[in-house]
Amino acid sequence: MKIEYKRNHPLAQIPEYKTSGAVAFDIALVEDLTIAPQAITKTRTGLIINVPDDHALIIASRSSNPLKKGIDLANSIGIIDSDFCGPNDEIQLLISNLTDTTVELKAGDRVAQGIFVPITKAQFTEVDKMSAPSRGGLGSTGQ
Repeated sequence: MKIEYKRNHPLAQIPEYKTSGAVAFDIALVEDLTIAPQAITKTRTGLIINVPDDHALIIASRSSNPLKKGIDLANSIGIIDSDFCGPNDEIQLLISNLTDTTVELKAGDRVAQGIFVPITKAQFTEVDKMSAPSRGGLGSTGQ
C-alpha cells in the first residue's frame, strides 16, 4: 500500500517501519515539551498522512512510554479518518504525564505509533428486541 504524506515541520520524521516484522511505524515529536505532573498537553507531529479510503490510521502509545518516560496518550488511541488529510490536518497528540514529577521530552522522541487498518462500515437496523440472552454486563464471564 502506498501512502502519501507531507511533512509540515522541518523536524518531522519520515514514517518508516523500524524492523521487517513491525506492524506499526513510529511517530516522533517535533518540539521539546515540559509536562507538569499529572497534566495533559497537546503537541505536534509535523505529519499530514493521506489515509486510503476504507482504512483508518490508528495512533497508539509506544508500549515502553509509561515505564521509560512516565507518559501515555491521554485518549488511549487516536483514529485518523481517510478524509483528514487537508493542508492543515496535521496529526497532533495528547500526551499525559502519569507521574508526580515534571516530564521533559525532546524533539525527535518517538512517543506514538501508527497502524493502518481496513474498515468495514456497518449498516444499522433497529429491532424491537435482541434475540441473544443477556450476559450480565461488565465482568459477566467471571474473569
